[in-house]
Amino acid sequence: MRYTDDQKLAIGHRDGNLQILACAGSGKTEVISRRIAELISEGLPKESIVAFTFTDRAAEELKLRVRKHLEALCPSDPSIGDTFVGTIHAYCLRLLKELDPAYRRYEVIDESRQIALVMTNFWLSHDQKRGMGISRLRNRPGSRRYWETIRTFLTTLSVIHQERIPLHEIQDAVLIDCLNRYQQIVHEYPNFFFDYDQIVGALLARFQSRPQELDSIRHRLKYLVVDEYQDVDDAQEELIRLLTDGGKKVNVTVVGDDDQAIYGWRGTKLANIKQFSEKYPNVDQIWLGVNFRSTRAIVELAGSAVRQLGDPDRIPKEMEARHWSEQERDFIETSADADDISVLEFRSDTDEPEWIANRIKDLRGVFFDAGDGIERPIDYADMAILLRSVRSSGSAFVDALRARNIPVVVKGTGGLFDWDESVLVYATFCLLGRTEMWINERGAVTRKDEIGIRQVVRERIGALNQLEGINPKINGASLFEWIARKREELDKRNLTPDRRGRLGRRIYPQEIFHELLSEFGLDKGDRPWPADVMYNLGRFSKLITDFESVHQWITPNDLKHLCLFLSGWAAAQADSGGLDDPGAPNAVRIMTVHAAKGLEWPVVFLPRITSRYFPSGLRFRGPTTFLGPELFEPANYAGKDDGERRLWYVALTRCMKWLHVTSVNARGKKPTTFMTEIGHDCVTREATPIRRPKGDPIPPKHASLLPTTFTELNYFNRCPFEYQLRTLMGFQPGVQESYGYGQQLHNILAEWHMLSQDESNVEATDLNAIVDKRFHLRYTRDGDVNTPFSDLKRAAKSTLARYSQLFPDSTKWVLDAEKPFEFVDEESGALISGTIDLIERIDPCDDCDDSKRVPVGVVDFKAYRWRDARDFRQKKQEVELQLRLYAIAADREWNVEPRQARAHFLSPKGPPDDLLEMGVTESLHVDLADAALADTRQLVRTTVRAIGDAVTGGRFDLRGAVNGSCRRCDFAKFCPGYQKWDANDRTTPRVPGDEDRRISERKFVIEDLDAG
Repeated sequence: MRYTDDQKLAIGHRDGNLQILACAGSGKTEVISRRIAELISEGLPKESIVAFTFTDRAAEELKLRVRKHLEALCPSDPSIGDTFVGTIHAYCLRLLKELDPAYRRYEVIDESRQIALVMTNFWLSHDQKRGMGISRLRNRPGSRRYWETIRTFLTTLSVIHQERIPLHEIQDAVLIDCLNRYQQIVHEYPNFFFDYDQIVGALLARFQSRPQELDSIRHRLKYLVVDEYQDVDDAQEELIRLLTDGGKKVNVTVVGDDDQAIYGWRGTKLANIKQFSEKYPNVDQIWLGVNFRSTRAIVELAGSAVRQLGDPDRIPKEMEARHWSEQERDFIETSADADDISVLEFRSDTDEPEWIANRIKDLRGVFFDAGDGIERPIDYADMAILLRSVRSSGSAFVDALRARNIPVVVKGTGGLFDWDESVLVYATFCLLGRTEMWINERGAVTRKDEIGIRQVVRERIGALNQLEGINPKINGASLFEWIARKREELDKRNLTPDRRGRLGRRIYPQEIFHELLSEFGLDKGDRPWPADVMYNLGRFSKLITDFESVHQWITPNDLKHLCLFLSGWAAAQADSGGLDDPGAPNAVRIMTVHAAKGLEWPVVFLPRITSRYFPSGLRFRGPTTFLGPELFEPANYAGKDDGERRLWYVALTRCMKWLHVTSVNARGKKPTTFMTEIGHDCVTREATPIRRPKGDPIPPKHASLLPTTFTELNYFNRCPFEYQLRTLMGFQPGVQESYGYGQQLHNILAEWHMLSQDESNVEATDLNAIVDKRFHLRYTRDGDVNTPFSDLKRAAKSTLARYSQLFPDSTKWVLDAEKPFEFVDEESGALISGTIDLIERIDPCDDCDDSKRVPVGVVDFKAYRWRDARDFRQKKQEVELQLRLYAIAADREWNVEPRQARAHFLSPKGPPDDLLEMGVTESLHVDLADAALADTRQLVRTTVRAIGDAVTGGRFDLRGAVNGSCRRCDFAKFCPGYQKWDANDRTTPRVPGDEDRRISERKFVIEDLDAG
């Protein structure tokens, strides 16, 4: 890697605080990773370095690069060990769990689940003991409608956090009651959720009330690195200040660019990055102004655009396009060709997307050099359409691309309901729930009754059946017959008392969704449906799980609430959704400019640069809240002209070479200043054809897919198609009553073992007390005897009591519990992560001295009981692979030498009699001989390479149909491989959900529970 002089200065900086101003494409991740690696190689304790990233994806990339640098700098110990690299929210939750075991049962909810929870508690119950009562806030300004009220309430929550407004300053008694009820429902029993704002606030409050804990955390820190510093809000800035004592006791490095601050509407403050050198002492400032991503034409256009900001406090800087030349042995300018940038106007809203679709076809296969000297013919995944708002016009581009059989995906939840398959699923659920449907047709939201919904179903079936790869075609008559049968079944369940006499038996919407996919015919063809269609169905599956995961009990009547959630939030909030998709097929991406930040493509389309669209016509409006003007001024959060221009700068700099800026010029729609001000010698204003050499398209290798876990490796080895569905497309198995049981056992054992480090003996009664104090299942009801919850809690007590009796010395040699690890496999380049349940000292150690590493045993707990010999053989191989991989991780990451490895299978009873006769016990000891570990390393590398090949080629075979793993696959109901499974192996098929349904509806039999 060749570094500029400024990059070298940033990498070599050691003492004092540092502000790195980094332009787009300046290689800041490379600089940060090299600097962290050098600090570690110089002997700095790994746990003394913390690096905050804006997204999980950015964290994975940073960790991978740090490891690669360490392999060169200190090959004998290239691990990052306990160096934290991740988001601020992940760090806060990690610290809270470390400081108080009670936080082990908490998890962070994203916006989708937060809204599902608020929606469900919108009203107060008749006795006013349940619900948030947000309905009482309706008919106030900005909240006359149901969803407006919810959105305004959540915005109010966020502003209170961002502005650090004490609740006692709010004079509105109804609002205060709603806020308190929200805190109780979200944060306390039975949910134990943190939203993103709460988790930072919880750690700040803890530090303020327990300064000794802050001192302890601060004492072990030496360097804190904050990426995307321009996007931190005031609460996050306060956390940074507390952790570092304002940069006096800990060296602070912030990395960012005020020109790329595009989240002002979320409460981020530009003042943080502009005034850093004033607020923190001893600050050095370094400007990384070389853009290694884009051509000089794009860099010059972006520079010209951002210089027109009206901000008088903008940090002055200039950007230039350069790359390293081996021939010149220097950084030389990245040239551009005369027709790299197209600026075009169209006469109608349909002409623009049709031209873009045709252009994508023409560009596919064109050779492109990404800067490494190797030319590659580009494919669909090298292209992106970036929109100011997916909601307002995304469907037009989806339709145009689909009409030409161009695979396309829309990032995040945004635009999900622009797809025929998504609307078809939504419409079907509306029919099942006997509720009306709201749908966006030609830009207007309309309501459909049952007759209208049935017509929507017919229309979407017809559209889907026209797509290439939909085989067999969806049978509309058969689907309507299934809907009728399912409605009858749901009606019966709604009138049948549950175990406690309540009307309304529990249902599982995710299972209904899987059945529906089978009715569509996904399992009937010779191969899966097209990858982009499956990707969207996977995102729909995630939405259903979001709804399920915040409900303890769902009955047929609740399907109306699910449909309301889908229509009112998932469909309307088209620009929302996570910043990190798990993966995507080889397809054109459609996303918002906000979601594209941090990404890059050789080909970028920026359409609809039209009046009221980009810049947004709402740019002067701040957020609507329930707070009075004395507490909050909405205009402070409005993006205004400067906010839109910064967003335009980000949009331009996502492109590496071929940039297309387009607009509609018709009555009522005119190109905006962003487009008309473009002037450059590399701009063409005519729709000229592509005259460049072409080859057979080769998709890019997505480095973001390399990080993986043992579980994901195991999924792929079992069946690559299952891996694709679960890991890359986001299909969910659903939420069952027993969900989380195994994790509860892990949490309780971890707390018990950690206590043992301070106490020489921990009695079984103490373990029992921890169960009473901590045991918690979010998705089943507590309070009565002879319920699934009470049965599971009783089973947990019996299981842990049995464990403590069988292994009475397990607490004597505890070295660490719940120890997370990450290591890079040198050959494959994959980042392997996981958590080791228990690391034990091996004592006495007669052959040990101070010069040798600590000998340890690696232990993993499985909330599982062998069923039969076949089950034992199959699981035994997986467990052995897992523990050997964990032993390799322990050897690589810490100064320990794994000599033993075993798995404990936790259940109230031992193995079945036939397995006892075979000598099988609750513990499985795993061979850690060099040959066995070498085989494991090779298997991991082979699997990682196979995953990379499958992702690049878009081919995930149905291996489960050959090796018999279909019998325990969560997606067997709609998988074409399940139908190919050898009939001899299907004599007693395991259909996902049947066993869990038996647990909840019939006598609970704990020994049959697979809680792993």
